[in-house]
Amino acid sequence: MLKRLPHPHVPAEHSPGGRRRAVELQRFLARLHDALEPVRPVPPVTLFVLDEHDWRRFTRLPYGYPFQRSKPGEGYGVFAPLRYPERLLERLTHVFAEAARRGGRLPGPLAVFLDLMIAHEYAHAVAVAWGLRARVRWVDEFLANYLYMLALHRTDRELYAQARAWAELASRLEPQRRSLGGFERYPRRPLGEQLWFQGVFTLEAARMIEENGDRFVRRLLEAAPLTRRDLHRKLLAAEPGLKAFFRVFGEKVT
Repeated sequence: MLKRLPHPHVPAEHSPGGRRRAVELQRFLARLHDALEPVRPVPPVTLFVLDEHDWRRFTRLPYGYPFQRSKPGEGYGVFAPLRYPERLLERLTHVFAEAARRGGRLPGPLAVFLDLMIAHEYAHAVAVAWGLRARVRWVDEFLANYLYMLALHRTDRELYAQARAWAELASRLEPQRRSLGGFERYPRRPLGEQLWFQGVFTLEAARMIEENGDRFVRRLLEAAPLTRRDLHRKLLAAEPGLKAFFRVFGEKVT
């Protein structure tokens, strides 16, 4: 049976033996909540810290990589492993070693990178709560990176710099397919390709935050909802600098 840790903004539930990690992650996500709350109120997001047995009760996804489940009116949840399995760490080690051979270097322990992905998943939940789910995969991923980097920029510049460094390392990978359309068509991309996209998304988000703060998300909230029909126009209206970003993927910009 899961144990509960009450909190007004990030209530948590954890498997036996997971209290310490749950408390640490709860505090971490609570700081992100406080950073994003001035933009628009953020509803409670439940944190689940699970061992492999309890993980299977919630999902068929492989154990270890954080994920979220959120639906307006029904609740918002972020799922994190009690500990990262060796097989996941080995996969990431192999991919980032390839990036390092291209001139980068590891910014720190892989566990820190994966904990940053918990922040990324929390940001997904916030985007859903704010009505910013576009149902276009690359846009939803980009927004999650933007929101969690915005929160880190406001609360922890050292961790923000680490997140940026991980993104710079991932951007050194060489994906076979770079198009944003391909990102939609090939959801089961190799891990290295997924990390390349996330790295490039994060670096662009960092540029926007460092130049204009939270202007992008405030403009998107004014323009919501985000529908496929006018999504491209709304994105460029919120951030004209995205034109250059689109060219990285070979996209035509009008």
